[in-house]
Amino acid sequence: MTVQEQQQIRIRELEKEIARLHAQIKEQRYGLTWLDVPEAFEADSENKIPILEEVKEKAIDAPCRDAARHFSTEKSAPHIIIEGDNYHALTCLNYTHRGKIDVIYIDPPYNTGSDGFTYKDKRILTQFPDGSPVPKEHPLRHSYWLSFMSKRLELAKNLLSENGAIFISIDDNEQANLKLLCDKVFGEDNFVANVIWEKADSPRMDAKDFSSKHDYILVYCKNYSTQPFNKIKTKSIAEHYNKTDADGKRYYLKPLRYMGNADSRADRPNMYFAIKAPDGTNVYPIKSDGTDGRWRWSFEKMEKEQSRLEFLKVKNGWSIYTKIYAEEDKEIPIETIWYNQDVESNRNAIAILKKIFGEEKVFSNPKPVLLMKRIIEISSKNNSTILDFFAGSGTTLHATMKLNAEDGGNRQCILVQQREGENNICENVTYERNRRVMCGYTNAKGEQVEGLGGRLKYYRTAFVGKNASRTATDADRVELSLKAGYLLALGENTLEEICHTESYQIFADGENPQKYTAIFFTESYAKLPDFVAEIEQLRANAATPVEFAVYIFCWGQPDVFEGEFNSLRGISLKAIPQPILDVYKSINQ
Repeated sequence: MTVQEQQQIRIRELEKEIARLHAQIKEQRYGLTWLDVPEAFEADSENKIPILEEVKEKAIDAPCRDAARHFSTEKSAPHIIIEGDNYHALTCLNYTHRGKIDVIYIDPPYNTGSDGFTYKDKRILTQFPDGSPVPKEHPLRHSYWLSFMSKRLELAKNLLSENGAIFISIDDNEQANLKLLCDKVFGEDNFVANVIWEKADSPRMDAKDFSSKHDYILVYCKNYSTQPFNKIKTKSIAEHYNKTDADGKRYYLKPLRYMGNADSRADRPNMYFAIKAPDGTNVYPIKSDGTDGRWRWSFEKMEKEQSRLEFLKVKNGWSIYTKIYAEEDKEIPIETIWYNQDVESNRNAIAILKKIFGEEKVFSNPKPVLLMKRIIEISSKNNSTILDFFAGSGTTLHATMKLNAEDGGNRQCILVQQREGENNICENVTYERNRRVMCGYTNAKGEQVEGLGGRLKYYRTAFVGKNASRTATDADRVELSLKAGYLLALGENTLEEICHTESYQIFADGENPQKYTAIFFTESYAKLPDFVAEIEQLRANAATPVEFAVYIFCWGQPDVFEGEFNSLRGISLKAIPQPILDVYKSINQ
C-alpha cells in the first residue's frame, strides 16, 4: 500500500469521525431536557372540540370613571373572565386572539411540593382519575411541571402581538428550569430581564436557615428588537436633589462631560468644543486620564440651556455641571429589583382582599395590586389587551381597572381561572372580587367604597361533538357551527348579543355602535333571506356607515354567498366551522 493510499484511508476515517461527532452534538445539544409526560383532561373534554359559552347573568355594566375620577357614561371595552381549564381556554383564544395580546402575566404553580400542584398523568389515570399530587420527593416532580407549563407557554406565545411581552412569577423551586424553558419557547434572544420582587416585609422567624424574602418575575417578549417598554413614572423627589435655586426648585448637579461607553472625542467629534468659563478661559471635556472626551450636550443645546450650567472651580481649572430639576425626572428606567415599598408585599395583597371580602382569608398568596399595576404600566399602551391565564384572585383585572381610572385608558383584560374542585375559585373569588371593585362594596370597617366602573363578560369553556378537531366528522362540524357564536363574537370583540334565532345570531360592539358580527350557523338556508334582511335593517337604522363581519356555515368557501349581499357595503364574509378546526388542529399536532 502506497503512502498516498494510506493517507486516503486516514482521511476517510477522519471524515467518519467528524460526521459521528456532528451527530453526537446534534443529539446532545445544550438546553433543557425532561421526560415529557402526556397530560390527561376530563373525560367529556378529552375527545371533543372546545368552545365558549356566555354566562349572561354574570355580565356587569357599571358606569366608568374618567381620569379625573368622575363617573362617565362612555362605554369602555368589556373585560373578560373565562371559567375553565386554561389549556382549553388558551386553545379557544388561539382562534379568537392570535397575535392580539399585548401583555401576558401569569402566576403559575411554583411546584414547591406543598402548593397543591396536581398533574393528571395520562399513563396512570385509572389509578389517579383526579390527578396525582406532586410532593417534593416525587421522581417526576420537575417533568410533570415542565410538561404542564410547556404546552401552555407554546399556546401563549401564539397570542402575543409583535410588540407583546410576557411576565411570569416564580420562585427558586423552578426558576432555573423556567428560564431554560422560556429560552426554548420564546427564544433566548427575546429574554428581557429576571426581576427580583421583594415579596416579604419582615423575616420569617420560623425559617430553618435562610428566610426567603423575594420571588422572581421572568420577562420575555415576542420580538426584542420591537418591544418598547415604558419607563417608570414617579413624582417622588429623591434625596439626591440636594440643592435649591432662587425659585425654590430642588435640583442636583450632573457632570456635563459624558461618562460611559463611547465617551471619547473620536466617538462623537461634534460633541467636543470649548465652553467659556466665568474667568474667560476655555474649558474642554478632558477625561481623567488626560485624553479628549466629549460633552453630553451639543453646542446648540448648550447655548440654549446656558442658565442650567453651573461652573465649579477646581485645582486645575473648571468643572462644568448641568442642573437636573426634580420635575424633569418624571420617568426613570426600569430596574430589576422591585422593593415592596414601591409595589407592595404579600401582606398588603392579603389585606386588600380582606377589605374587599370582609374575611380573613379567601385566597392563598394573592398578588399586590401595585405590583400588577407596575407590570401593566411598563408594558402597555392605553388601549392594550392584557391576559392572565392563572388568574387566581383576579388582581390583574383589578390593577387594569385602577390604571384605566387613573389615566383614562381603555385597556381590556382577559382572565382565565378554573373551578378548583368544589370551591369555584373563578366564580367565588376571581369574579366576585372584581364585581365588587367595579360596582362598589362595603369594606370590613363598614365603610362604602366607590366602584371603579367598567363592563365585564363571563364565559365558561364547553365542548361539542364526539371527536377532537383532527378527526372531526361532518356531524361534529354542524354542532360546532351551531354553538360557536360566542367564540366568534369574542374574536371580533363584539360581545353584546342583540339577536338570536334558530338560524342566526347577531352581536354588536357596545363601545362602537357601528361594528357588528352576524352568524348564520345552520346548514339549512331557508332563513338566509331573513338573515340578510336583519342586516339590512340594522344598516338602515344606523346614522353612520357600519361594518359587518358575516360568518356563514358552508362546506367550502363563503364567496358562493356574495350574491346575497351585493346591495350591501362594509360586509366581510367568513366561513365556519372549518377555520376554527384548522386553528385547533395546528396547535394539537
